Amino acid sequence: MSWRILGLTGAICLLLFVPFLGYVHLFDWDEINFAECAREMVESGNYTTVTIDYEPFWEKPPLFIWMQALAMKAFGVNEFAARFPNVIAAFFTILSLIYHGIRHQNRTFGFWWAAFYVGSFLPNLYFHSGIIDPWFNLFILNSIAFYYLGLMKERIHEFLLAGLFAGLAVMTKGPVALILVGGSVFLYHALTRFKGFPSIKSLLTVLFTTLTVSLLWFFLLWITGNQAIITQFLDYQLRLFQTQDAGHGGPIYYHWVVLLLGCFPASFFALSLIFKKSSYENRFNTLMLIAGLLTLVLFSVVQTKIIHYSSFCYFFLTYFAALSLSKNENTPKRAALVSLLYLTLLALALGALVYLQSYGPGISKVVNIQDPFAKANLQADTVWGWIDFIPVVIWVTGICVGAYFLRKKRVDWSLAALLSAIALGNLSLKPTVLPHVEAYTQGAAVSFYEQHQAEDVYLITLGYKSYAHLFYGKIKPHTNPMRYNEGWVCSDSTDLPVYLVARIPMHENYLKAYPNLKKLSMKNGFVFLTQKKNLSLNPKE
Repeated sequence: MSWRILGLTGAICLLLFVPFLGYVHLFDWDEINFAECAREMVESGNYTTVTIDYEPFWEKPPLFIWMQALAMKAFGVNEFAARFPNVIAAFFTILSLIYHGIRHQNRTFGFWWAAFYVGSFLPNLYFHSGIIDPWFNLFILNSIAFYYLGLMKERIHEFLLAGLFAGLAVMTKGPVALILVGGSVFLYHALTRFKGFPSIKSLLTVLFTTLTVSLLWFFLLWITGNQAIITQFLDYQLRLFQTQDAGHGGPIYYHWVVLLLGCFPASFFALSLIFKKSSYENRFNTLMLIAGLLTLVLFSVVQTKIIHYSSFCYFFLTYFAALSLSKNENTPKRAALVSLLYLTLLALALGALVYLQSYGPGISKVVNIQDPFAKANLQADTVWGWIDFIPVVIWVTGICVGAYFLRKKRVDWSLAALLSAIALGNLSLKPTVLPHVEAYTQGAAVSFYEQHQAEDVYLITLGYKSYAHLFYGKIKPHTNPMRYNEGWVCSDSTDLPVYLVARIPMHENYLKAYPNLKKLSMKNGFVFLTQKKNLSLNPKE
């Protein structure tokens, strides 16, 4: 990899992902969940055991959380630090796509693969976030790609790298990595009738390296006396496949729709090429298809449906999107036209929303919202203005430039304008639209937690799951184990003052169940409660 490519990649990441990185609060759940785990690591100095509310957290291995903790050591405990690891993930993802694109196709393909990934909507958006998946997906891709290079070149160091990245993927998100890597490799060999199957030495190299790296966390838990976390972690992974986690259910076609509409324009470019027999003259194309479809089918069957579960498919969609530019003269033109029309619809929808919130009656007056909590959310005091049209202007500019070049039959230039508009539009959403979204969804609650972060109190949520009170309340370890007992924290016998947050209309049930609680205030659907004894001690509340 040349210094020129490294410098260009670094400049792209600095331009597209670093600005406004900490501009808005972290979002519940996932962003705040992982950031809180990292904050507690820094606070407690315990880097072997992942905790949440200072209790063992066995849902995720620690690699990404270690990255966040390191960033917090460098930049402080804040939103920028929590999201910064994914800027680094963006850098290495771009380099990996260029590298593997060149190795498996050609130089032009490698750059288009990276361009499609950076310029498609959801893949780009995740590099602005503080969630695990960009790193997990990167490790999975490199494991599969280096395994294939090992098959083609018969060099042991490629199998070593394949095992290393598979192990890192396990250390990032758990044993599902073994299913994605191992399942993809096995299905590939089965489909090719095990021709070119690697030697025993090569297979053992992959397996030994994978197990050595992936078992590192288990080893650390074992030697520190936390063996029970290993069992709880494995039980959770199994339960995740069998049941809906935290109400995140959905139809079996959920991820298909998400990928089609969210991974555009890559999805539109890839769609007509994926199932054409002529696309698989290169066997790496076959392996990419298998890996993508395995991921899609696996998480379509899994009961828990969360949008980023199928995000590894972004690689296979952007791969075939880049391939479409060299395989078919008509497909890119049609796909570019559809993508421009789709972005036009998104620009119109966002423009209408901004207009309604800035100069019109507001979305709550136009749409009949039945849910009382959602309706109250939209009453947040956040002022929209002309600046919020900036993403729309960027998208419309890209649409116009793209349409001009498409009319001139310059699909490559039209596509470059489209991808640039999406990437820059996503960047501009952070200081414009996203603060309003944050104000509606959690702003009132986060402000309440921040008001009490310097106090030695219990901050509790009632009736819903959240991690925001832990991170933004900067909760410190409490020695009283009764803090996890709802009846006790809602009683008048606690050793510290208690502040509780509930949502309408469920708060009424808690006020009836616990007569010693008193409502402090209500804002945007959140109800803030405390003990009557605390209220008498602090009449200003």
